[in-house]
Amino acid sequence: MSAKALLASALVAVAGLVLATSVVAQTENQVAFVHAASAEQRLRYLATAQIWSDSGDVSPEMIIAGQPMKASEEFEAALRGQPLPCGFAQAGKALGGNTPKFSCLTPGGATIRVKYSDGSKDGNREIFSAVVASRLLWALGFISDPIYPITIDCADCPENPMSGSGARARRSYLATFQPQVNRLAIVEGYNADQGWRWGELDEAITKLPDGPLRTRQRTHFDALTLLGVFIQHGDRKPEQQRLECRGPLDPRAGEAHPLEGNDGGAPVFFERPDSSACSEPAIALQDIGATFGGAGRMSKSTAKMNLQAWASRPIFKSAKPASAGDVPECRGNLIVSMAAGEGGRGDPRIGEAGRAFLLDRLLLLTDAHVRALMATARVEKLSEPPAWRDPATGTSYVGPEAWVAAFKDKVRQISERRCAP
Repeated sequence: MSAKALLASALVAVAGLVLATSVVAQTENQVAFVHAASAEQRLRYLATAQIWSDSGDVSPEMIIAGQPMKASEEFEAALRGQPLPCGFAQAGKALGGNTPKFSCLTPGGATIRVKYSDGSKDGNREIFSAVVASRLLWALGFISDPIYPITIDCADCPENPMSGSGARARRSYLATFQPQVNRLAIVEGYNADQGWRWGELDEAITKLPDGPLRTRQRTHFDALTLLGVFIQHGDRKPEQQRLECRGPLDPRAGEAHPLEGNDGGAPVFFERPDSSACSEPAIALQDIGATFGGAGRMSKSTAKMNLQAWASRPIFKSAKPASAGDVPECRGNLIVSMAAGEGGRGDPRIGEAGRAFLLDRLLLLTDAHVRALMATARVEKLSEPPAWRDPATGTSYVGPEAWVAAFKDKVRQISERRCAP
C-alpha cells in the first residue's frame, strides 16, 4: 500500500480516537509525584519495573494515526493534516530547553506548547525524529510519550518564535504536539525529573536474585538497550528517562502532603518506611528527539533525522576475538552525550537473549510499517532529498524509500549477529 493510501486509511482511525494512554489513578487527591521511602526502595522499583509489554497487532494505519487520544474537533482536524490556527502566546525561551518551541492559543481556548521548524537547512529536525522514534517504540511494545505531527498556522507569530523577537506576521510551521498526560513519577527526594541512568538500571537488574524475574528483566532491558543503539539515542541524561507508577497508589503505604514553599501545588505522596505504594512500576523514554542520526558527545543537527549519519553507523562494534567455540561479546555502537555521563553507558553490552528478543519484534514490521513511520514523520519535507546506497548490493535509493532501505539494513545487521549470553 502506498504512503498516500495509508494516510487516507488512517483518517478513519483518527476519527474515533479515545484516550488510551494510561492516566494514573492515585489517591483521592491528585499528587505531584511519589517520594520513595528510601534510595533502596527506588532501586527495587527500578529493577522490577515493566520494560516491555505486548503491543498486539499494530498495523501501518495505526502507526500513522498514532497512540489513540481523546481530542477536540479542532485537534482531530489537525491530526488529519489540516493546519491548526493559533495565536502566539509565549516565546520558547521561557518554556525551558534549547529545542525551538513556543506556546500558542487555539480558537477553542487551549494553550498548547509546540516544537517547530522554520524549514531551513539548519531547522529543527526533532519534529521528524521524535515522531518516528516514539511510534517505533510504541509499535514494538516499549513505553514512550505520544507525539503528533501537526501544521501550525500562527496568525501573529514573531519572526523568531523561540526568542519572541522580530516583526509579527502570519506564519506557518511544521510542528509536533505532545499532549499533557499525567505521569506519576517515582523519585528519591524532591526532584520530579530525577529519572534514571542506564547504568544504574543495568546494575539493579544484575543484583536481582537468580530466577525468572531477573531473566525477563535482563532480556527486556538488553532489547531496549539495543533499540537505543538502533535509533542512535545518545542524548540519554537521567531526565530523558522516567520511572513511573502506572497503577493506583496504595493509600495505606503513605500519606500525601504539600511541599513546603509550594503553595497551591499538588501534594507529594510520601511512602512510609518499609512500605510499597506502587504495584505497577514502569520505565519510559520521555525525550527521544535526538535520534535517527549519528549520536555524539554533543547533540548536533546530525544527531537528529540525518540519513547519512544514521545509516553510516553500524549497529555493533567490531567483535573482539573469542576463545575457540565461544560466541564473541556484542557491544552496541553508540556514543553518549557528555550530559549523560558514565551512567549513560556508551557502547553498551548486549546479551543474546535481548538481541533475539528485539529481532523478533522488528521482524514483525513489514515494509508498509516502515513506510508508515516515515510518512507520518513527513520525511519528504526534510531540507535535503534523502538518498542512500546499499553497500552490499550497490542499489541506490532516494526519497522515503532510502529511509526504508537503511532501516531494513540495520535489521539485517541484528539478524546476522550472534552474541554471548
